[in-house]
Amino acid sequence: MSTRAEQVTVARPVSKEGIGLHTGEVCRARLLPAEPSAGVAFALGSGCVVPGNVDHVVSSQRATALGSGEERVGNVEHLLAALYGMQVDNVMVEVEGPEIPSCDGSALEWVELLREAGRRAQGTQREAGRLGEAVWVGGGESWAVATPGRSGLALGVVVEFPGTVVGRQTLWTRVSRSRFAREVAPARTFAFIEELEGLRARGLARGGSVENAFGIGPEGYVGALRFPDEVVRHKALDLLGDVALCGVRFTGQVVAVRPSHELNVELARELRRRLVR
Repeated sequence: MSTRAEQVTVARPVSKEGIGLHTGEVCRARLLPAEPSAGVAFALGSGCVVPGNVDHVVSSQRATALGSGEERVGNVEHLLAALYGMQVDNVMVEVEGPEIPSCDGSALEWVELLREAGRRAQGTQREAGRLGEAVWVGGGESWAVATPGRSGLALGVVVEFPGTVVGRQTLWTRVSRSRFAREVAPARTFAFIEELEGLRARGLARGGSVENAFGIGPEGYVGALRFPDEVVRHKALDLLGDVALCGVRFTGQVVAVRPSHELNVELARELRRRLVR
């Protein structure tokens, strides 16, 4: 299904440098204009270019990583969410380092960078996908469903962490440039304090700090929150970034209950297989 909207790329190159959330290494990402219908791709070392779609997911353990052969880039979901939410279709991302910079743990700095880059309409219609029927993945307490819709994309997310200050949080939002930038993009990464030692022993969260995440401890939150329900809003951010890996915009609703990167990527894989253009 086609829409009247034109495809968009960035008007000029922009870049961001910062610490990688999981490796703790200094990383850099440069966003460059791309040709119509090129989509989002990541230029890694040795001239390797990895398309930003679910066929190239190599890990979904606490973050989403893309790769080809020996080359890989981690923590792509916040940037992908910003590109989808701000309706930027075609971008080449030049990457230096093993991850996309974590910034402040949200997508807000990517939104600001995209605004700095500006938008250039490309004179080619944006294609959208449609679903003929609902798509279900997961099961038990963790599941997600995508259903057909008539206009735009809406997200519904439910998180439950019994016995913690988080409890049960729910969010329903439509994905537009203004609402994404205001309601979802600022929500930061979080971690349970009791998990940190184990995560770092597995080579994860080594770059995590109060600069790019907030903590959840037995006595409550560690650090000030941007939203009372920042946990579920960040889960919505991750969901959008992972679902963007289906490689096409689509109209409908996505509802996810207790989502994880593994669940989100499974849904993106099914959407890529079943969306009709």
